[in-house]
Amino acid sequence: MTTVPAAAPPCLDRPAFEDLRDAVGAAALAVLLGRFAAQLRGWSLAADPPALAAEAHGVVASSGLIGFAPLSRLCAALERACTEGSPEEVRDLAARVADEKERVEAEIARLLAGPGAA
Repeated sequence: MTTVPAAAPPCLDRPAFEDLRDAVGAAALAVLLGRFAAQLRGWSLAADPPALAAEAHGVVASSGLIGFAPLSRLCAALERACTEGSPEEVRDLAARVADEKERVEAEIARLLAGPGAA
């Protein structure tokens, strides 16, 4: 019997995203998405643990605000691992964050390209 891998949960919490859009408006949300995309593009996950923890801390807040909850949770775990965890744990979490970051970047591009740009 072949097992089908479970699909990854959505990277965007749609209700949270829509609440933010309702609160700030579509134009302001497009600006926030653009700034967040730039923050992600400029983030090297190959940094040393203190720098990685600082960057992860910033992404926790930004991603949580916009509705990218899985990325926010992974970055919080990465931040903790950088200060309290083993090098192996940091590497594992950095790889998981990199994968989720890629999904989020694709979702941001889709949102910005869509009708009404977000």
